[in-house]
Amino acid sequence: MLTSTEKNIFFVGQIAGNTYYTVAFNGVLTLFLLKIGVKEGLLGFLSIIPFIVGIASFFIVSWVEKNFNRILRPNSCILVLLGFLLLPLFLLAEKIGYHPAVVYYAIFSFLYWASSQVSTLAWFPVVQLWVDESERGRFLGTLRFTSTIVGFLFLRLSSYLLGPDPSFSQFFYIMLAVPLFSIIWPVSYFYVRMPDSLPEKKQQEKPALIFRDVFSDRERRLYFCFYFIWNIISYIIAPFMMPFYKMELNLPSSFCVFLSSLSILGMGALAFIWGKVNDFRGSRFVLLFSFILGMLWCLMIAHVHLFPADGAKKALIFLSLFGGIAGGGQLMGDTTRRFLIAPEKNRVAFFSYLVIFGGQLPALIIPPISGRIIESHRNISFYGYGIYQLLFLLVGVFHIVLIAMILKMKPIKEKPVGEIFKDVVTENLLKLRDLIVSPP
Repeated sequence: MLTSTEKNIFFVGQIAGNTYYTVAFNGVLTLFLLKIGVKEGLLGFLSIIPFIVGIASFFIVSWVEKNFNRILRPNSCILVLLGFLLLPLFLLAEKIGYHPAVVYYAIFSFLYWASSQVSTLAWFPVVQLWVDESERGRFLGTLRFTSTIVGFLFLRLSSYLLGPDPSFSQFFYIMLAVPLFSIIWPVSYFYVRMPDSLPEKKQQEKPALIFRDVFSDRERRLYFCFYFIWNIISYIIAPFMMPFYKMELNLPSSFCVFLSSLSILGMGALAFIWGKVNDFRGSRFVLLFSFILGMLWCLMIAHVHLFPADGAKKALIFLSLFGGIAGGGQLMGDTTRRFLIAPEKNRVAFFSYLVIFGGQLPALIIPPISGRIIESHRNISFYGYGIYQLLFLLVGVFHIVLIAMILKMKPIKEKPVGEIFKDVVTENLLKLRDLIVSPP
């Protein structure tokens, strides 16, 4: 377990490290790609680079399991260095032309996500050993709250610097500031004790046998299916939110990044509350409630085009916050649930296979299909609903499947969902009774 001083150092480092991802991959780089002429079809293919890397990482799971406590430090250094190596692209984009710029970005993306994947596979088992189960929800909630607030501030700065139609030099200055700040991340890891290695196995089991053994448990198998379907649904539209804002709704670039920053703010603003709810009510309750909110968000944003221009902007501001809040709950419930159901044996394999086959495999398949469909049917109109609106509605309907799967999950040191709702209603009715009997 970490000491209080080490926790504080870890917090600061994670905040700095998360900021690069938050700024770069929540709108800024997508806007850059749109500026050089990338359409949804190619954008869909570029968005699957991290998931190609993720599937390939299946072959290094056993290596990560042996070395997970030695991976975080060097990988954080590599990721920060890659952030600096991307900078020449923004200065050369006009000179080298469209195709070289896309290739440059694709190479950067491959290297960045390869290093990030290794770091991600090691992060879960390290944090599980660092943080006691009883305070994990609060710990992760506070961390997510703090890091997303900082990310929100950087995105607001990015929105201000970009303006309505940014130049390549404006992209350069934004992407220079972020890796400079993220240098704190690798430095922090050198002041935090890494956990001991796991005992080395005498005989290495085959990955297929480990996979079968890990997911033979009913709850882990159910959660794997849930996570797989969740990612299929999410990646129908997730890589194309920025094109939806910029090309479908014709919003200025600065406002597009502003909306992205509001989503981050919503995700972080209630993270501590989500963590507290998770500790007292359970991950299943958090998942259920946040996915109901996610379904409502899909249904509402599918109708935002019906508003007049000023009304649509106000609605999008609300929906960005609302969607961020729902997403924050989903991430909190997901993280703590997988910690709860992780086996003692083959723990690293469980985390790794869940990420690779449950998350990255469906994400590899869906975006190129969605991107091609969006680009090919841009002018479709079905009772006033275009292709983006139809996809939002489709995703909203599929949320019903996810909610049904959450209801099938068994409580693990948690009350059944029905009892939780009963307790919540009873508590609030008692408070209302006390307020009526003894008003303040």
